[in-house]
Amino acid sequence: MYIGGADSSQATQTVNLRNIMSQSEIIIFGTSHVGLRLARRLTLNGHRVRVMDRPLESPESPEGWEYTSADFTSPTKLDHARMVFIVTDEDKLNIRTTLAVRSAYPALPIVITLVQSRLGKKLARHLEHFSFISPSELAADKFVDAVYAPPPPSELAHKIIELPSETELPKPWQIDPLVLRAVIFFAGLSLFTTVYFHYAEKLSWVDAWYFVVTLMTTVGFGDISLRTASTPSKVIGTLLMIASVTNTAIIFALITDSLLRRRIVLSFGRKRVKQSGHVLVVGMGSVGLKVVEELLARGERVTLIEGDANGRFMPTIYTLRIPTIIGDAKLERTLRDAGLPNAKALISVTSDDLTNLEIGLNAKLLSPNTRVVLRIYDHVLAQALDERLEIHFAFSASSIAAEELAKMVQGDERERGDEKNESH
Repeated sequence: MYIGGADSSQATQTVNLRNIMSQSEIIIFGTSHVGLRLARRLTLNGHRVRVMDRPLESPESPEGWEYTSADFTSPTKLDHARMVFIVTDEDKLNIRTTLAVRSAYPALPIVITLVQSRLGKKLARHLEHFSFISPSELAADKFVDAVYAPPPPSELAHKIIELPSETELPKPWQIDPLVLRAVIFFAGLSLFTTVYFHYAEKLSWVDAWYFVVTLMTTVGFGDISLRTASTPSKVIGTLLMIASVTNTAIIFALITDSLLRRRIVLSFGRKRVKQSGHVLVVGMGSVGLKVVEELLARGERVTLIEGDANGRFMPTIYTLRIPTIIGDAKLERTLRDAGLPNAKALISVTSDDLTNLEIGLNAKLLSPNTRVVLRIYDHVLAQALDERLEIHFAFSASSIAAEELAKMVQGDERERGDEKNESH
């Protein structure tokens, strides 16, 4: 068989490109969920993959890919790499590793994951051959898109099943740690000064304690004074009065702040939501915040369920004045308070698979016609939910990110092929 000149050249170039690809390797820094799933995906696609992290051993057995222990601050042995992925769970570590790799290998393509996409955009202005993705933003888009997906046939008709009533046990009252520290300081100070005045001023234990209390409360009846006391006693007495007034003010301020925060939580987080057609979001982490922002951008009404009133992103939610229920979303009462029976959809994106699963199952029983979207790390579990429990919208944020990162490798191969063609 004869192959024309142009076709023969094209075939030769393709073979040469494949040989180069087989000799080079893809480096993945980090054994996070995203890193391990990306390694599996690229290995299945025929790529040579090496995963690098700080532990001496990989957290799981390599499946066709190589694992080596490495120092992220001074990466070495990347001479044969054609692309580097930096996908740890820490933005700061990803950025620091990126700068270290870029310093040692100026032309090596780098792709990283960042929760804060604004940082990625700023880095892209200063670094060449650099790109990034935000797993939380990718997952948020996927979760929100599921709200508008056509319903599977099995979701078209269901009967509402009432769950037995559950009682939400009140959480035990806990003292504010700052208040506790102030009280301990107050007690320690009074004990120390009582001992001092007992020995220095020859007072009985009761009189010494009485004298310290009058100083600390600034009452000063005058029956015991430091007018004729020694200089050290006068200095300690003066410092005691100043410290006592300051510490008392701090204690009252902390108590007032604690009571005010509890009142805000009770008034903001315990009311029953009276609306319909809204989207209920459970879990306020980085993914949950992106989901809320995306829903608001699409004009949806949002209600939030969060177990921690002092969570990292809760100030943002309070600023947006989004209806919020502070409570356990696994309980029927909490779901009802959030208006689940009248909600368009429920999106549960906590960081625990079993919690999301329990919330999803309860939601399906309470309101079968409400769309349920779950964040599930385990793709096998997600598939089982679809096949066995008729929960058709269970996604893994790490799988979504790994898929997007794998596409970047394919894009890099196409670019290399185009450059090879142009050079000939």
